[in-house]
Amino acid sequence: MPTKKISLAQLKENHKGKVVEILGGTNLNERLMNMGIYKGKEITKLSHIGLRGPVVIKSGRSILALGHGVAAKVILEQE
Repeated sequence: MPTKKISLAQLKENHKGKVVEILGGTNLNERLMNMGIYKGKEITKLSHIGLRGPVVIKSGRSILALGHGVAAKVILEQE
């Protein structure tokens, strides 16, 4: 089955994806890298709150909440 690319905001709850691209400048890339989110990293979406609320993810052993705008800029490869 071919892989498809979607944003973290579009990913369904309790699904995994591998980060393939971050659509932001160097500041966003550095901020996400400091939180453990970078190209090639596998992350799991735990939940999202409301339509445009925060997105809760698990990256390694860390559980993080990202704003909807940031989550929309993280592009994942989902099988």
